[in-house]
Amino acid sequence: MKGFTKYVGGISIHNKIFISNLLIIVFFISTQAIFTNTISQKAIIEKAVNDSSRELVLIRNNLQTLLTSIEDYSKILASDYRLQNVLYNDLLLNNESYPHQPAAGLSNLSMNKILSETISNIVEPNTKIKAVSILTSNRQWVDVGFADNDYASRLFGEGDETADHSYLPVWTGLIRFKFRYEGEDNVFAVSKTVVHKDTGKTIGRVFLYVKEDVITSIYEEGKNHKGGQFYILDADGNIISAKNKDMLYRNFDEAFAVTIPDFGQKDVSFTQASGSKRMLVSTQRFKPLGWTIVSTIPIDEITSERKKINQLIIGIGAVCLLVALIVSFMLSRSITRPILRLAKTMREIRTGKMQVRSAYQSRDEIGYLSDGFNNLMDRIEALMAENVEKQKTKAEIEFKLLQSQIKPHFFYNTVETIISLIKLGMGKEGITAAQYMADFYKISLSNGNDIISIKDEMRLTASYLEIQQLRYVEYMAYTMEIDEEIMAYSIPKLTLQPLVENAIYHGLKMKSEKGFVRIGGRRVGEDVHIEIYDDGVGMRDSQVQEMMTGTAATKEKGGFGFRSVSNRIRMLYGDRYGLKVESEYGAYTRITIVLPLRQH
Repeated sequence: MKGFTKYVGGISIHNKIFISNLLIIVFFISTQAIFTNTISQKAIIEKAVNDSSRELVLIRNNLQTLLTSIEDYSKILASDYRLQNVLYNDLLLNNESYPHQPAAGLSNLSMNKILSETISNIVEPNTKIKAVSILTSNRQWVDVGFADNDYASRLFGEGDETADHSYLPVWTGLIRFKFRYEGEDNVFAVSKTVVHKDTGKTIGRVFLYVKEDVITSIYEEGKNHKGGQFYILDADGNIISAKNKDMLYRNFDEAFAVTIPDFGQKDVSFTQASGSKRMLVSTQRFKPLGWTIVSTIPIDEITSERKKINQLIIGIGAVCLLVALIVSFMLSRSITRPILRLAKTMREIRTGKMQVRSAYQSRDEIGYLSDGFNNLMDRIEALMAENVEKQKTKAEIEFKLLQSQIKPHFFYNTVETIISLIKLGMGKEGITAAQYMADFYKISLSNGNDIISIKDEMRLTASYLEIQQLRYVEYMAYTMEIDEEIMAYSIPKLTLQPLVENAIYHGLKMKSEKGFVRIGGRRVGEDVHIEIYDDGVGMRDSQVQEMMTGTAATKEKGGFGFRSVSNRIRMLYGDRYGLKVESEYGAYTRITIVLPLRQH
């Protein structure tokens, strides 16, 4: 052993480096040959999992858009004044004195014509809705449109099973339904209670039928791998949407001999044998209806090009290692002395002398290393100075991102609402909505200014709330009580809108009854306090803490918008300003914005 150590000690550093690299290269190539297959397969499968996850998220978002559109049409139809007048008159004509008479108010042709005209605006080809049925408060099915009402009567009876005492739209599972001129087809039915606007009485229900093919069209053009398929399952694991219609109504686990772990509880991706094939299965929950979107891809299709990839990896690796061997041979001859000088400089820097630089000057590799080291230290100093500025701009970047998310989404929904109002003959309401939208964007642009007056911010927020109230008249009401003396003070633009949106979507909309949002503002000492209060579902203490600290658990509950507003205020005015949250689960949420008194 001593002889070997002595022999090694007598070898020059140049030869030591070369021999060591040679051994490493041989070992690396041998190891790479063994593990290349496993590594490449894992990478390909991971890529397939990521691709499937992105496609499933896209399908989920498109499905959410379709669901919202259908539910909005049901709300618009249920609140249409012509339909309400007809159903209310029918209720008056069929009072308690004549409980068993047919629907007298709907017996004449003029009434049927009115209903037919009303329905024609929200069915094919204008929308994705195939047909509509109307059930009066006297349990009479109105004979209008393409729906077979005898079939609807047998299927839904008197409508009690689909009734929702919160007056929200209710979706059925996949069902067989008969149309007058096309026979039976697979559909989803959406029912909505018709509540008279003036009396608050239930005067009937509307049923909207959406063909299963409409759901299928969302993903039938998807970029899934060859041989891959998408399915949508209900809460019981039964297939309710698929390209292959023979799979409908079948249980997914039984059809594929695949068991989905934690079904309906979380999104998963896993591989499992299905018959003679091994499948990659990915799931994405669709929480509004308790559905699950499933992607299945045969593993053989994913890894079909694995051999070519392995050959490419081995070839590139061999070339890179050969180049590394040559470079190491050339460098090893000139490393020893200059590296010691460079090491000395490094030791001085470790003691805190950040201004020390390497004095070694040469055109060889160590010279480049010395110059690179000096440049690196210069860059580190510059980055330390830049870091402070970057932290200041981080909150502004988050705000711009929030704006980019708010404006297209809000613009699309508002235009859809205006179009729907015009189609339903509610031109005046459509013009009003357009005016509110114009005010919103006029103020939000504000000649590129990020700081506006509180008065303008309140006008912008009021325009947003008026548009939302047109869409969710059954869910919300609001009030604004702002002291006149604070109107001239400044506020960062779009401070209130994300918080008000959170109050509507994560507070009021989750209630089973109508709620309200109250916005108040006043001067408190040398500060301005603006309060946003809603009587929605509230939050637990843990949820409030997660939203304040910015954990991932709050991304789907408005946490991003909250943190963006809070960080932006602190960046502009300091840590003593920002947002305060007070909430009681099941009762209310109150958010207080604290700003300094500054004239606009």
